[in-house]
Amino acid sequence: MEIKRLRYFLAVVRAGTVTAAAERLHLAQPALSRQLRHLEAELGVVLFDRSGPRLRLTSAGRQLIDSATDLVSRADQIESVAHHMAHGGLRRVVVAAAETTIHEVVAPFVARLSPTDPFVSIREVPAQQVPHTVAEGADLGVAATAPAAHGLSWQPLTDVPLRAYVAATHPWAVRRRGSVELAELVREPLVLLTGEHPARAVLDQAVVAAGLAFSHVEESSTARMIQALAAAGSGVGVVTDLPHFSAYPVLITASDGSPLRLALHACWSTQHYAAPAIASFVACLEEFATAHVRPAAWQLEAGEGGGAGRRLPS
Repeated sequence: MEIKRLRYFLAVVRAGTVTAAAERLHLAQPALSRQLRHLEAELGVVLFDRSGPRLRLTSAGRQLIDSATDLVSRADQIESVAHHMAHGGLRRVVVAAAETTIHEVVAPFVARLSPTDPFVSIREVPAQQVPHTVAEGADLGVAATAPAAHGLSWQPLTDVPLRAYVAATHPWAVRRRGSVELAELVREPLVLLTGEHPARAVLDQAVVAAGLAFSHVEESSTARMIQALAAAGSGVGVVTDLPHFSAYPVLITASDGSPLRLALHACWSTQHYAAPAIASFVACLEEFATAHVRPAAWQLEAGEGGGAGRRLPS
């Protein structure tokens, strides 16, 4: 069955006569009548009662109106999307990212988009699965690492510091410490993310490179819970998230004074039909991350009732 014949059927229904519909469609009246009879033959039902001076819809014709309208609407939508795709346009972007990245980067960025920008759909996955999710069909990924992945383009977005969170009564908070060296950190009882998290990998690599070892570690898979435990005095929590629960954040530095940081990247398939449009979208995301995410990340202040903010060197 051809969609165009459903269009002709609906045109006759709206115009009231074949003649009027033919004029609107710029078709000859006999040609339109033939198309209607072809449609009836394809469907195996009579759609119009032709016994009187005017065409009248049969019960079958009346029942077909809603279904035909829906099918024609869907066909129009498919044609519109296909035309947009053929010209490299992007109406919807499926973004793969981990929970923290969604909350701290993607969602604030989406809040600043306009109705004319692509609609953003989120696919939450563990950080290490972001490249695979993009390779499997997500339009864009935002990840904390840029591994060698065939067929993916990678674009740096920004970096964020690793934060050591402590309770308000901890000596670091009482003394308003702005940073703590790695050698001092590892002597504390720590609450760390589990090994699959990129922030944990950065910390572990720094500890090994410095020839150090943790004295005591508890683990949690949830960054927000780590802050809660730190605020409760259950240990020093290390995450990249912005402050919550009045936990006091301290920058972690290597022996040379450089802060431990996590780099964020965007990735997308080089074979994506709208790769140039995605690159432009990523450029906007990078601009937002530079102007808003990075300053907020490096402005360390206690969350929800903590003290004044401290701008730390980045």
